[in-house]
Amino acid sequence: MSENITLGMGSHPDLTLKWNPKNLEIKTRSVEKNLEPLVMQVTTLVSSKSPQKKKGKSKRAHVLVAAVEKATANFVEKGEIIAMENPDIKNEMLTTVDEVRKTGEVMSTSARDFANDPCSSVKRGNMVRASRNLLSAVTRLLILADMIDVHLLMKKLRRVEDDLEYLKSVSSQAELMDGMDRFGKSSADLMTQAAKRQYELKDPLLRDDLAAARAVLKKHSMMLLTASKAYVRHPELAAAKANRDYVLRQVCEAVNTISDVAQGRNGSINCFEGNGELSSALDDFDDRIMINPSAFDESTARPSLEERLESIISGAALMADSSCTRDERREKIVAECNAVRQALQDLLTEYMNNPGVKQSPGLDGAIDLMCQKTKDLRRQLRKAVVDHVSDSFVESTGPLYSLVGAAKEGKEREVEDLSVIFTDHTNKLVEVANLACS
Repeated sequence: MSENITLGMGSHPDLTLKWNPKNLEIKTRSVEKNLEPLVMQVTTLVSSKSPQKKKGKSKRAHVLVAAVEKATANFVEKGEIIAMENPDIKNEMLTTVDEVRKTGEVMSTSARDFANDPCSSVKRGNMVRASRNLLSAVTRLLILADMIDVHLLMKKLRRVEDDLEYLKSVSSQAELMDGMDRFGKSSADLMTQAAKRQYELKDPLLRDDLAAARAVLKKHSMMLLTASKAYVRHPELAAAKANRDYVLRQVCEAVNTISDVAQGRNGSINCFEGNGELSSALDDFDDRIMINPSAFDESTARPSLEERLESIISGAALMADSSCTRDERREKIVAECNAVRQALQDLLTEYMNNPGVKQSPGLDGAIDLMCQKTKDLRRQLRKAVVDHVSDSFVESTGPLYSLVGAAKEGKEREVEDLSVIFTDHTNKLVEVANLACS
């Protein structure tokens, strides 16, 4: 059963961080690093071999027991210090520290009993169970201590949220500058704390989410000042309000992502994770052409493989027909699609000519050829994407700079013409980005 630990959050006292004492998932490097020496000591002690002679004591085991006792005492001492320094989490921390102390005492007793009689399987079993309980208790202590960093991050995050709420309601330049000054300080504190958390996290996806959120927050902070100034000066302009609201929304989403990651949730759904659709379809097709000849059934295998291949070729055709694709590349993609089709027919013929044969030079050659042809198609598709990116993203900011320059000079007619060019350019960039992710 999970416990709700209520941490004081300034103007947000109702916020709670949920902690499940039974959940021992280690999410940060510091917890792992602090736990590792104790794990090594306990593991060495538990796995120590019994002496060949059936009498006497294990001197090595006594040394390891002393090391475990010292490490446990160190955890208890540090846990008590942390509890005193953080009243918000004091009760939970002291309870966990007490659990470490008790399980440490049990571990010490059972380990010394084993050291005095290392041939006893019963005493070894008691020590193993005690060691597990000790490691669980210490892990809970470290995870709870790690939550203090989360607590600090969330307090800074709430201050940023309060400042953003204030900025939403400003109506004068004086209020805006005061609000931006407060937001600048609170967001800088938040980004510093978030950077520390990002380094600590073990999960690469959470680290990436946090890095992206920090980048968005940094990038849009200055844009927020510019957009808000324009809106405060011209509140009657719908475009000024739309710009301010857009930047504000981006900043709020970044803050929400930081909040989600701090609490162990994925900050966003990464739609670009893993392979694209076309690449995954080719991977799946390569797997499915490997069929046991004795289990080959043409009535099911042929339509299934042909349908999958036609779906792949349809995707390749979309890329070939794109306005961004060069003529020579288009011809090569079409040629590779035809070659893949022919290779599949040759492969199916070999399967039909070798029913129940475990290995056949003709069948092996057809499979190799099929794999080679799909590989050739992949290569042409990749080259097409490289062509698209190199053609579209070189000097990609040119239309934007031209538009901004015309706007600064007050050339309304030219701004209208350039805005059409800029819209077409951005649509092309989006098209190329989608092709690159396919």
